[in-house]
Amino acid sequence: MARRSDHSRQELTELALDKSLEIIDEKGLSGFSARAVAERMGYTVGTLYNVFGSYDGLIFRVNARILDAWHAALAAGLHKTKKDKMRYLAYAYLDFAGRHYNRWTTLFEFHAKSSPPDWYRDRIDRHFRLIEETLLARTQDPHQNRRRAKVLWASIHGICILALGGKLDVVGSDSAKTLIDDLLENYLGAA
Repeated sequence: MARRSDHSRQELTELALDKSLEIIDEKGLSGFSARAVAERMGYTVGTLYNVFGSYDGLIFRVNARILDAWHAALAAGLHKTKKDKMRYLAYAYLDFAGRHYNRWTTLFEFHAKSSPPDWYRDRIDRHFRLIEETLLARTQDPHQNRRRAKVLWASIHGICILALGGKLDVVGSDSAKTLIDDLLENYLGAA
């Protein structure tokens, strides 16, 4: 077992987050625990709680790392695309959910016992701002854009859940991308 003095607080934070993501990638949130992270690090659970304050604190930091990487990829791709930027964001959401399924589900399966800290809420808001800013080409009304961003996110999220859970075929639906195209055309076409 390593001692806390073997690594700085920042090194322990990074090590814990790296090991947490390894576990989530392998087993999802259902196979995740502070004990599993500590064992992989070679430290005690007490060290984790000393660094993150609580289990919630650890998961908020893990989810923040997921959100940061996801946002960076979305923003970079959005900047490069010359085509329909809203369609790019919707397809990129579906792609991320499919390629990083365990990370994606961790963002939504975790039920905190405490309220999310402001810095965590800021990361979530940053994702919505990408959609809101893309909607500015259609309307300059920030209130309407905020509402539309949330409707689009919820709809695309639902399509992803059904598609990745193999339920679109059960209801005899078209592909996820076809549904996304229909959603964007019908919801935003009248805007």
